[in-house]
Amino acid sequence: MPINIQQIEQSCFLIAWKNEINPNTSREIYHFNKAILKLFPDLIIDSVPAYCCLTLYVNHGTKAKIFIGELLELYQNTDFYTEIKSSHWKIPVCYHPSLGLDLISLSKKLNFTVDQIISLHSSPIYTVDFIGFLPGFPYLSGLNKKLQAPRLSSPRVRVKKGSVAIGSSQTGIYPLESPAGWNLIGNTPIDLFDSKKSNPCLLSPMDTLKFTPISLSQYQSICTND
Repeated sequence: MPINIQQIEQSCFLIAWKNEINPNTSREIYHFNKAILKLFPDLIIDSVPAYCCLTLYVNHGTKAKIFIGELLELYQNTDFYTEIKSSHWKIPVCYHPSLGLDLISLSKKLNFTVDQIISLHSSPIYTVDFIGFLPGFPYLSGLNKKLQAPRLSSPRVRVKKGSVAIGSSQTGIYPLESPAGWNLIGNTPIDLFDSKKSNPCLLSPMDTLKFTPISLSQYQSICTND
């Protein structure tokens, strides 16, 4: 069995896969989470997917041994190859040093020109593996290995909403003004989170997206119109 299930608190269970970032694992977690929520609608209080684990918060008094057995049986009977109905997004990004505060320093570290970094970052189609850290923050897989860079040694206390960044093998978008430890390379004028909407997060797990470079004047025009 490629998963391990443990009760970590009285009303909390952790389902763990191999500790690695893998698109097949993300797909399994997506499907298994949906199957669990469908089979146990009155038992699950909340579920929190991540790259290689799924945390379940359940009603108090759930019998651990029975529940773990049911989960293992469900895993064996889950179809992980069912087509996923997802959306594809084109996210405009302004890759300008005034918005991407680490763009120039990153180009020197990686020995690429700024234009090469923009091309390498905006070429792939990324997958939203899960939403976390902040409401609407997408953890994206698909970053070109040439752009992998360590997180900042000293995180910033506050970064601008919409900041696009690279941290190790990951890239993501900060939907809200917040602390940040990743390398900032640009900014999107698109809102990824709106608490006033019935579905506040623009992106969902297993959605795909592509970054589209825009000029600083285009960026400013979109911000003004919004």
